[in-house]
Amino acid sequence: MCPNCVLNQAALGSGIYIAFGICGAFFVLAMIAISWAFKNGEFEDLESVKFDMLDDGEEPRLSAIAREAQERHRAQQA
Repeated sequence: MCPNCVLNQAALGSGIYIAFGICGAFFVLAMIAISWAFKNGEFEDLESVKFDMLDDGEEPRLSAIAREAQERHRAQQA
């Protein structure tokens, strides 16, 4: 609702229903997208993403070295 409408004490009218409808549609679409991502395994391996940024083509072994160091550190922690 715009500040001018508040100051003039204008009625909400049907605009509020349209706004809530649009928000509801976006919410439903977001829930569908999240459920699709879980079903397709998009959230299975979140750790490898941070190592993939090291693979820029120049030194492809950096990611493997970092991943091995991370695994050694986890093994020592356990």
